[in-house]
Amino acid sequence: MDNGEYRFRLMGSDNSGYIRTVMPDSDHGWQNAHYHKGVMEVVVVQAGWVGVADLLPNGTRKVRVFWKNDMWMFHPGYSHNIYMPAGAVTHCIKHGDGVGNPKKDGADWYESPPDFDAWSKSLREADIFRLAGLVA
Repeated sequence: MDNGEYRFRLMGSDNSGYIRTVMPDSDHGWQNAHYHKGVMEVVVVQAGWVGVADLLPNGTRKVRVFWKNDMWMFHPGYSHNIYMPAGAVTHCIKHGDGVGNPKKDGADWYESPPDFDAWSKSLREADIFRLAGLVA
């Protein structure tokens, strides 16, 4: 991706599969905010930590931090974005009934509202920790 991360994929035609994402020690950055219409994602932090920005259905924005060995799930219809700091590694298992997006070669991947994407990408590491309630 354009944020410097590397992705290793094993995906099926039904939109289920596995992605290992590695951020080199020399890079960091946000992914692109998106949501899924049918696919759920279970994410595990293998190394380091990650920041997560969520857009809840009522419009509330939420920021969380997950550490090595933490895991969580993204449900369909919830916009989200992940910040990968230097050295972070995640595993993502995609499962469920994918709803293909013709603009994304049939992948169940839909762009979040542009203002949420811009907001999440504006957050720096200090902002992530502050908004997650980890520092004052």
